[in-house]
Amino acid sequence: MAPDNQMTVPNGCTPCVEALQASPTWLESRTRASLVLANGSVFHGFSFGHEGPTSGEVVFNTGMVGYPESLTDPSYAGQILVITFPLVGNYGVPSDEQDELGLLKHFESSKIHLKAVVIQDYSFVPSHYTAKRTLSEWLKEQRVPGIYGVDTRAVTKLIRQHGAVLGKIEIGSGAMVQTIEFDNPNTRNLSAQVSRTERQVFLPPPLDADVAIADQGKRVHILAVDCGIKNNIIRYLVNVLRAKVTVVPWDYDFTNDEFDGLFLSNGPGDPTHCAKTISHIQAVMQRPNPPPIFGICLGNQLLALAAGAKTYKMKFGNRGMNQPCVDLRTTRCYITPQNHGYAVDNHSLPSEWAPLMVNANDGSNEGIIHQM
Repeated sequence: MAPDNQMTVPNGCTPCVEALQASPTWLESRTRASLVLANGSVFHGFSFGHEGPTSGEVVFNTGMVGYPESLTDPSYAGQILVITFPLVGNYGVPSDEQDELGLLKHFESSKIHLKAVVIQDYSFVPSHYTAKRTLSEWLKEQRVPGIYGVDTRAVTKLIRQHGAVLGKIEIGSGAMVQTIEFDNPNTRNLSAQVSRTERQVFLPPPLDADVAIADQGKRVHILAVDCGIKNNIIRYLVNVLRAKVTVVPWDYDFTNDEFDGLFLSNGPGDPTHCAKTISHIQAVMQRPNPPPIFGICLGNQLLALAAGAKTYKMKFGNRGMNQPCVDLRTTRCYITPQNHGYAVDNHSLPSEWAPLMVNANDGSNEGIIHQM
């Protein structure tokens, strides 16, 4: 029998013991990091991804999956994202392959737009057939900090109770801490930072039925204003609706362009910063026979501002994949993905406009409609 202070090693388990013996060394070598909020609250954890300080607006997302899509969503520009689901990184990050439209197949844009990601439990060893790298490796490539070991439930409750708050990620501790000043991204035109800079045309891959449509010149043409548009929106308009889609920069003057429908995309920040876009929308609305105009997220807010309504900053916003949204025409409720921190003031809508969709959780506006 082995002494009490000696470990008995079964045959073939030597690597397991070596791993256990190395664990204390690894635990002690982890780089400490902290989430510091402008109200004085501090949440300690450990660094993963890029080891560098950063700052922005701290927000939370309630989705259980989809971190590759969330991190590349341009609507998160300037923000530090707290993911409420406790386990993150378990299915890794897919490749950068492109689809038939030339867009990154697995992501919502060409890069990570948020400032940092805050999670509770990081999975160091992912397991998924599409995984080509770990979340930490991807964050390092994009120079985006991450922090794990944080009580994300406590952070979320604080934001829900007190509202959105500025924050920063500090790396290290004590005299060796790397810090940075607080930064409010909502003071800037974030759409100008994330929008494409050149006009781009997308056509659906040809099908037999499309040949006849092309010959007759009847394919629907949608002009989409890129204030932070997601790749999946373009894919849906082109591949599912089979439309010709012209995507233009946020400040592109489309007032003299010909198109069958105008699409106003999602995007980050305060919609009032997009004054040029609002002016162009108003010009199209004043045409003798204006085309249909559809806005989503920030686009809905831009349409409301162009109509003469007002917007306001929400207490903590609606961000997640499970937001209940009610169609006021039928009272049918839809479960929707959302990501916005500003909303339309229903009471400010002109008499010829009305709310179309509202959030069932907080009653905030999620869509408007023009009453003919």
